[in-house]
Amino acid sequence: GNKMKHVHKYETISHHGITSELMDLGIKAAEIRKCKKCQKEMPFVLTHKGEWVPLFDDRESDEQDILLA
Repeated sequence: GNKMKHVHKYETISHHGITSELMDLGIKAAEIRKCKKCQKEMPFVLTHKGEWVPLFDDRESDEQDILLA
């Protein structure tokens, strides 16, 4: 099947406390977000620059999607 690519529409589903080890790496906060369209969950972290970034690069998810389909 040819799956249409979509931009994940993440909404926060939970916030997480972070360890001092993560703080030492410049991470201020962490939360789990879920895409409204495909239900994919992704951890996001707040960097010391104040930017929320996904913890994992989404490019590797295609193989997983095939396995889960």
